Amino acid sequence: MSENGIGTNEVKARGKGLVVSGVLVYGLSNIITKVIGLFYKIPMNDLLGDTGMAYFNAAYTVYVLFYMISTAGLPVAVSRLVAESRAKGRFDQVKKIYKLTLLLFFIIGALGTLVMTAFSRQFAGAVDEKAQTCVIALAPTLFLVCLSSAFRGYFQGFRMLIPTGISQVLESLGKLVIGMLLANYAIAQNKPIEVVAAYGIFGITVGVLAGLGYLWITKMFFKPAIYDAEYYEEFGEKGVSDCDSGKTIVKNLAAVAIPITISSSVMSLASLIDTLVMRSRLEVSGILPERAVELYGAYTTQCVSLFNLPPVLIYPVAYVIVPLVAECIARREKKRMDTVLDSSFRLTAMIALPCAFGMSAIARYILPALFNSESSITMAPLLSVLAFAVFFMGVLATSNCALQAAGKETLPIISMLAGAATKLVASFILCGIPAVGIYGTPISTVLCYAVAMSLNLYFVYKHVGFIPSVRTSFLRPVISAAACGGVAFAVSRLCERFVFAGSASGRIENALVTASGVFAGVLVYAVLIFRLRAVSPEDVEMLPKGKKLLSVCRKLHLFPKEA
Repeated sequence: MSENGIGTNEVKARGKGLVVSGVLVYGLSNIITKVIGLFYKIPMNDLLGDTGMAYFNAAYTVYVLFYMISTAGLPVAVSRLVAESRAKGRFDQVKKIYKLTLLLFFIIGALGTLVMTAFSRQFAGAVDEKAQTCVIALAPTLFLVCLSSAFRGYFQGFRMLIPTGISQVLESLGKLVIGMLLANYAIAQNKPIEVVAAYGIFGITVGVLAGLGYLWITKMFFKPAIYDAEYYEEFGEKGVSDCDSGKTIVKNLAAVAIPITISSSVMSLASLIDTLVMRSRLEVSGILPERAVELYGAYTTQCVSLFNLPPVLIYPVAYVIVPLVAECIARREKKRMDTVLDSSFRLTAMIALPCAFGMSAIARYILPALFNSESSITMAPLLSVLAFAVFFMGVLATSNCALQAAGKETLPIISMLAGAATKLVASFILCGIPAVGIYGTPISTVLCYAVAMSLNLYFVYKHVGFIPSVRTSFLRPVISAAACGGVAFAVSRLCERFVFAGSASGRIENALVTASGVFAGVLVYAVLIFRLRAVSPEDVEMLPKGKKLLSVCRKLHLFPKEA
């Protein structure tokens, strides 16, 4: 019996169930968060227009860069050190890691907020100095989100993802509700557009504060014993009592966090490059400055917002890799590690590829259905190009986590720098060519992620000793996804032609055409991934209620019957 009066086997089973439910809740919360974020930007775009959204997005891009610098590495480092300490029975050290992390994040968040506020005018100047008000309004968010990240890294080390997921939903609801209320208040007060944008963006700060409050309360009632019970048989309920010194723990955190922070921050430069290069190079190609600002606002609001939706389905897969692979390495379980990585890359491809092909195929209808803007038709071809970067970004995220978990945090830096350099050069050249113009931005993004992904896969093969199967992990999903996109395109065009007399102009019409194309594409994809054996019976059996799902699949002849 454990100290809580619960049998060890019972606690183990409960812990495993919580891990599975945590992954599901986290994945669902990511979807909800991105959907809320999209619905936040849709009415905000209606209120602010392309110019106002340019100010909004310029401030947000600066914030994301600071956010990555402040929080990208330490949560991963914390989760990895917590997972390794638990696997070795060092339960007291886990507590020490948490306390030191909270202090570090407090200091980093305070410094980041101070710098972001002090240099707000310089940061805003890349797009327009009027964006300074938005940068200042968003600066306190950095301090709050740093504290939230400390809690999330701790929970992730226990493979406990539910608090992270729920806190993200609270953040999104806060920014949606409070942001819209404040923006409408500013409009009622006849504030200038840059001030309205600042009021709207301040909703993010309020939302992050709500999420932080939830994480703090959750930590107060958290019981590590439920998750540590799987190690009791080997180490006992008290575990190994020795702890590293605070200096050693901080050193180990830095050794993991700094390379991850650098690599993550470099990729954030992809968005910053758009902010710094896009407007000026468009002017070189002959576009007027005011129009260049509008195009920047439309592209970052519409195309980038849609582009950022699919990864929320991939990130839960990638994040779970870190503690799992770290445990496998600590216990020298190579075969188990290969199984985890193989499943992760295959799931990543199966999620990312249909999103890429489908979004590219029906971009013409998606954007006008969501955004009440004349620029939606202009932006649709850009989204069709940008969509293909979804696959490269997904595989990049999964391979990043694989390298981080294996202790090869410095290698993604090389990949990211190569990708960012590719984007900078391609964007600078292409956006300045009149015949290419704004198309240079999505093209350079695709090239950026393709280069970074390719290098990462090479590093995974060379230093981790694993390479995903081209046939099962990529080729079969590509064929299925291409058919999905083709069917979605054909059905949406037929629906527009025969139902709306060849012209789907309003939001409702475009929404119906989009829904028809998505439904047909998903149906075809679901059938093909089974027919082409992109999904195996073992994959289905691993899911919750897997045996029942497998039985249904066999009755539908998706798999051959058991001998």
